[in-house]
Amino acid sequence: MAKYVVFILIQSLVYGLGNPLTKIAYESITPMWCLAFRFTAAFIIFLVIAGRMIKTELANFPATSYLPAGICMAIAYISCNLALELTSAVNVGFLMSLPIIFVPALETIILKKPYHFSFLFIQAAVLAGLYLLCSNGGEFVFRSGDILALLTSVMAAGALVFGEKSLKSLSVSSISAVQAGITALLSVMGALAFDSAEALSKVSLQAWSVVLYLVIFCTCLAYVLQNKALKHLHSATVSLLQCTQPVMTAIISFFLLGEMLAPSGMFGGAIIIVCLVLGNHMLKRARADF
Repeated sequence: MAKYVVFILIQSLVYGLGNPLTKIAYESITPMWCLAFRFTAAFIIFLVIAGRMIKTELANFPATSYLPAGICMAIAYISCNLALELTSAVNVGFLMSLPIIFVPALETIILKKPYHFSFLFIQAAVLAGLYLLCSNGGEFVFRSGDILALLTSVMAAGALVFGEKSLKSLSVSSISAVQAGITALLSVMGALAFDSAEALSKVSLQAWSVVLYLVIFCTCLAYVLQNKALKHLHSATVSLLQCTQPVMTAIISFFLLGEMLAPSGMFGGAIIIVCLVLGNHMLKRARADF
């Protein structure tokens, strides 16, 4: 199990670097075109590596076994990247880590798992830590970008829970390809509808380099790591581990963007780390009793 915990920590590190890099890329490429290229390329990579197996698996299972996870993930990624243009990378990193609040309830509704009320304390403490991180020594104000980042959390929670369910019958490659493919389709449609193709001629080499990083690490690698972990860890455990992502985003954003944490923000990060350790221990004990 330790190996799969490390998978999610690596994913958090990859996203922690990806969020501030994406803001840098947005200086010359629009969010929708960035998403369109990122997920189309990732989808093609999945097809090249395991296209035949993916086609066979999807043909043998109903769409309801994989579409919910794919749609939730697509909305999560699109809302996250739009949020990065409208608010700070630190705020996006913190708000998109809120699946820990929504996953336990969704597990009860969708997977019929018992809800452990003892976990409410951990959820409340994480929420307090995230509040301190987002307010960062000042007034906590919800802007349009923050609302989009919160939508990311809700959809990411849905992707985790539906993904855990889907992975009982489908492979990691198939689920990852579906998630990338649906996101690519919606992103291309959005780019063609709302952005001008002429803007692509002004995209810098630096921005294209960031897109390449997002394709390889934040999409292909991150999808595979998360879906492999979901094969062996509960979705609530994965969502709890992903709370490390805002801490990594804050650290990297300080060096790349100059976004600095106040003492209260640092205290909020410390609360999240403590809750991560305690919550993981509580989840193991609670599920050992069932």
